[in-house]
Amino acid sequence: MQTYTIGPSLWNATPSHLQIAMQEGFGYDWDVNPVGRSDVRMVVKSVPCGRMKLSLASLPQAQISNVARPSGRTPDHPYNIYISNRRHKVVTNNRSVILEPGDVTVADSAMAATMITDEPYTTIGLTVPASVLRHYLPEPEKAVGVRFSGKAGLSKVVSYMLLTMWEYAEADNFDEIGTELAHNLLGILSTCCRVNGGEPEEESSDTKAKRERIKRIIDQNLHKPDLCVGELARQLGFSVRYVQRLFSQEEYTVSEYVRRQRLAGCKKQLADPAWMNHSITEIAFNWGFNSSAHFARVFKAQYGINAREFRSQAFKH
Repeated sequence: MQTYTIGPSLWNATPSHLQIAMQEGFGYDWDVNPVGRSDVRMVVKSVPCGRMKLSLASLPQAQISNVARPSGRTPDHPYNIYISNRRHKVVTNNRSVILEPGDVTVADSAMAATMITDEPYTTIGLTVPASVLRHYLPEPEKAVGVRFSGKAGLSKVVSYMLLTMWEYAEADNFDEIGTELAHNLLGILSTCCRVNGGEPEEESSDTKAKRERIKRIIDQNLHKPDLCVGELARQLGFSVRYVQRLFSQEEYTVSEYVRRQRLAGCKKQLADPAWMNHSITEIAFNWGFNSSAHFARVFKAQYGINAREFRSQAFKH
């Protein structure tokens, strides 16, 4: 098994080491830009399975990006079928999708893509040359950026197989069965694509209506400090998990949506002359925040400027 460990010194001093690790593990270069830490550390492990490769990467909170490459120049360019243990957003040039832990998706090295996560995470991926993948998916580009649920249907089997394959890889039993397992996984993925046409799963009108109802309740109760997922679930008669699942196709979690809506309300009032004689803390508390320090931190993170500076600039115009 090939293993690369990149710590702070190697990360900054020799970026080529990072590129080599990503190339070795996932078949092409990914730019890894860590967020908010000086002690960044990444581990990439990989093991071959015939013409394919199974890899695991443990990464810090980061934005991972890949630039587009003309596939005509590299007709056998690699694809990567992968899962992650954290919720993250994937943006390609034709769609954006939110992946929950255990969900499966497909990345194409010839296509620009960005992956964003709010916390450190671990991903397991099967890197497959285009010529191999096309035996199972004649048009693999249709599967790129599609969310295959890790909790239901045949795609749940694909997710479980990736996890199980890595267990065998770490147990040194991979040489004998790795290639066979990889081809079996591709066969099941092919069936998944035939079942849903290689398109993102469509939501029912009932699911959309329930989510919009949750948003309305949130917007009506933003001023209440105790507004949270648990309180929403209680009001609606749903379980907390079900409320969270209703938001799984959204760009933000329930808590993130609440915070963003509160911040938007604060921002509007901070620039409103009618609220000029009210303190910043008073406005923040009016929108459900119960800590001035927390409000100051999330406001700057959201808008790139602290609340006092924003207010000062707003009243200069």
